[in-house]
Amino acid sequence: MREQLFGILCALFIGVLGVVTWYAEMFTDNKAAALWRRMNGQGRISKNWAAIGSPALSSICFIYLLSVLVEKQAPGWLIFGLACLMMLLLLVVLIGLLPIKFPRWVYADWQYAKRHGLLDDDGDIDREAYEKHAGRKEFW
Repeated sequence: MREQLFGILCALFIGVLGVVTWYAEMFTDNKAAALWRRMNGQGRISKNWAAIGSPALSSICFIYLLSVLVEKQAPGWLIFGLACLMMLLLLVVLIGLLPIKFPRWVYADWQYAKRHGLLDDDGDIDREAYEKHAGRKEFW
């Protein structure tokens, strides 16, 4: 019972921290979000982790919490389905670690540019306008 309580608290902490960090980085403009965007903008793997891996890991934590809550009353097929969903999300976490390019709309810098009207006619980030607006040079 004690180990299960520790697992529940860890999953709750990691899940909430991951979702709050991901949301703040993707959809807000405060100083902490700007810092996270700068830290994650340095390389493809960290950008992919911030865009794909972090929300998938947080989802795994929340599904685990749900499965712990309903495991006594739920039918076996539901628990099996939740476990399969967690394995699928684990695959997404691993894909988030690969240095591949995802669609532009999953990245925080594109979301920032969209919020502030810094996209060109093709929907790509206008780098010159982005650097002037942000007041700093980014490493792309």
